[in-house]
Amino acid sequence: MPTISVRRFEYEALKAELRPDDRIVVLSCDSCAKQSNGLGGEQGLRSLADKLVADGFNVLHRELLPIACSPEQLRDRLQDEETRKLFAEADVIIPLSCQAGENRASELLPGLRILRVTRTLGKGSFSPETGARLTEPLADVGLGTDDPEGMPLSDAAERLGLHAGKF
Repeated sequence: MPTISVRRFEYEALKAELRPDDRIVVLSCDSCAKQSNGLGGEQGLRSLADKLVADGFNVLHRELLPIACSPEQLRDRLQDEETRKLFAEADVIIPLSCQAGENRASELLPGLRILRVTRTLGKGSFSPETGARLTEPLADVGLGTDDPEGMPLSDAAERLGLHAGKF
């Protein structure tokens, strides 16, 4: 059962959090965040990184992790000398992941600014036909669902003033 996450803000608001001289790494989860209507995964990673580059931002590196909340996976990637150098040159990490993935990045990359762009809503399901559905909202989210199939992610995001899917 994937962890379901949404975006805290639109792309223009994300750009406002960045400085023109920031050196950026976009870090994406290819598991739960991918199943959160494409927030993460290769497509979510490509969408955000390409927009940033087109707007003149310096995206140093794009990192796709199978499971971003796994400390071993990021730690293993940082063992690669070239990858470690790219992360060392960065100022900002933008994790497209759940809150746990953001926390892993913060723990393993101290001193870098972690731009927290997502909000984790709880557990859910995903199918290509219906997309992501929130079935077990976290208590602090303030959403309930009477439908045993869960609530469509777009509905949950809208109710909270947040945004579903990729940037």
